[in-house]
Amino acid sequence: MKPEFREAFEEVFEILNLIPKELFNKIPSSFYKMLENEREKSYHPNIREPIEKCKLKKETILLLGLICPVEERKKLQEKDSKELKAIKIELENELRKKYNPDNIFKKEENRAIEESQTIKETAITTIQSEKWYQKIFNIIKKLFIKKSLQ
Repeated sequence: MKPEFREAFEEVFEILNLIPKELFNKIPSSFYKMLENEREKSYHPNIREPIEKCKLKKETILLLGLICPVEERKKLQEKDSKELKAIKIELENELRKKYNPDNIFKKEENRAIEESQTIKETAITTIQSEKWYQKIFNIIKKLFIKKSLQ
């Protein structure tokens, strides 16, 4: 048998030794004897109350689930499903805040507006220079205006 299972048997054995006698009497004696024979005696788990705060192996939790009454198992499953739903809702809310689909298009529109404004600001301004014949015409025009004023 794998050492992980032997250690899990030892953890379950230690837990069963902590429970009250009226609960202990509900456990089949054959199951307890099997745990006693197959457990890893050199492994010493740090089991203390409350058990919820102890770091138990996955195999230990599975074994405890096997000896748990059906009603209690259903209650635990309901409790776990409620906790999972709460965690799922919390994660969805965090993701919604971070990646809000309502604001995605607004951000893109704002980004497009800002880009068009920066393009307008940085656009190359074209200087309209006079053509060569226009320059000559303006020079001649200035000469006639000066002579007529005199």
